[in-house]
Amino acid sequence: MVSIIKNQILKHLSKFTKNLSLDKIQLSTLRGHCELRHLELDEQVLTELLELPTWLCLTRAVCNYLTLKIHWTKLKYVPIHLCLDEVLVEVETCEQLRPPTGSKPSYSSGGRYGFSDRVVDGMKVVVNSVVINFQSATFVASFQLSRVVLDSRTPRWDPGDLRLCRIKGPDQLLLFRQLQWQMLRLEAHARGGATPGGAPLRLITNGARCRIVLKKRLADCSLVASRLVLVLDELLWALTDAQLVAALHLGHSLAALVRKAAAQGRRHRAASSTLPTPDHFSTPSVPSSHQRGGGGGGGAPKSPLVEFFRQHDVLETSYHLFCTRIDLHLCDDMDPKETRSGWGPLQGGAALQVLLEKLLIDYYPFHGAASSRSHWLKYSEPSSGRQAWVQQMLSHWAESGPTSS
Repeated sequence: MVSIIKNQILKHLSKFTKNLSLDKIQLSTLRGHCELRHLELDEQVLTELLELPTWLCLTRAVCNYLTLKIHWTKLKYVPIHLCLDEVLVEVETCEQLRPPTGSKPSYSSGGRYGFSDRVVDGMKVVVNSVVINFQSATFVASFQLSRVVLDSRTPRWDPGDLRLCRIKGPDQLLLFRQLQWQMLRLEAHARGGATPGGAPLRLITNGARCRIVLKKRLADCSLVASRLVLVLDELLWALTDAQLVAALHLGHSLAALVRKAAAQGRRHRAASSTLPTPDHFSTPSVPSSHQRGGGGGGGAPKSPLVEFFRQHDVLETSYHLFCTRIDLHLCDDMDPKETRSGWGPLQGGAALQVLLEKLLIDYYPFHGAASSRSHWLKYSEPSSGRQAWVQQMLSHWAESGPTSS
């Protein structure tokens, strides 16, 4: 009996690991408890799982200790509890962009969405410490996260029964997941004096949470669309003059790779008919009419489950950032004789405070310029005549040719 269960655990976990064998699995069958040590995680699978951009390459991922708690008789509504002690991840930039990953992950069971997929998608993951070492041609950075928790949530983002954390439609499924951590520490410095002064860049933040909605196709388990909302409570960051210069150099060094990856993504979406395109999301008027109560007469009444699915549906992939308060302090720490300002009152140095409250940034990467925005989160048209001048600009762009953009 123990060997059969070990083989099943090995079958599923081997999709995410590289050096796993039966002798490394310590299993207590009756308690549903499993322990593993010194695991080397599969970089390719983690890249697909995290949906890393093509300008990033994950080169190494190891875990020193892992425990698995399975409630055998409650798998339908109680998640598997996966706890990792320390995880070390090494990431580097790719000068030559890697091929984009497909919409169907390699770790999927294949075929129609089934019970094993529900178990994996509902798994609760707790990581005590995560260290991410990042390397580029000009910079080296280190990210440290403590007490990372990934679990399933209800559509109202409350903890609950696994059966309440997903909405099943006729041919698609919505999954609600939340990722949160207690502290994030960032430290970055230039290689070989790439920036003046060589000042390291440091940032420490309090807890944050990331709300994720995944939309999957039931027929083949492929990801159709997703919504990611990063919520930060308060952010206080003090930057000296040299650190600000270092931050600008860091952003400039990555900007070229990001632009190349964006161009690659556009070419890939144009060449592939299986990936989501703006045309795929051309039906936002359907849910908006229901929200306004403008359903057509004579049509068959929709079931409450279908209406609930429409209410929380993710029509296109989007990324959002919300921060309640950002307090940024810019301080001049240079010698008064070498200050850059020629104005008398600033000869001895100065400081600048920037305060932002309730900052909200929305990004819809696959949205067509002339498509409807009625399904966007908390969006209202800036003017009633927007559609007219947008169409005019698009017509002008089409007549001038794409090379002029």
